Amino acid sequence: MSMLMSSTIEQEEKMKSLCNYLSRHVFPRYLQKELVDLFEAEKLFSLHDQSFEYVESLDDASKVITALNTIISILETPSISTHYEDLFTESIHILQSYQIAFPFQLSFFLEHRHAGSFN
Repeated sequence: MSMLMSSTIEQEEKMKSLCNYLSRHVFPRYLQKELVDLFEAEKLFSLHDQSFEYVESLDDASKVITALNTIISILETPSISTHYEDLFTESIHILQSYQIAFPFQLSFFLEHRHAGSFN
């Protein structure tokens, strides 16, 4: 018999916090303020209780947290490059496997590298 431990409230809060950080601190480095505001208004990168239906176990939550941390780390790297593309894409696929949308490829951020700094 095996036991499946569900994700904890702390893990859910961590996932919400990482999405919030991504939206408020990382995206503005690449996107113009109006687009970031639109994402926040539409709650595109915010997790809610329904988002956690697919994140059922401690292992699932750890994978999502790791994927979010990886994406954030890559995007916060001073000199991001295509060298990180496989890792970035793998992280996106992990999020998508838990029904968490992340509609951007690394190439989008490479093209919009300094958009947020012009505001």
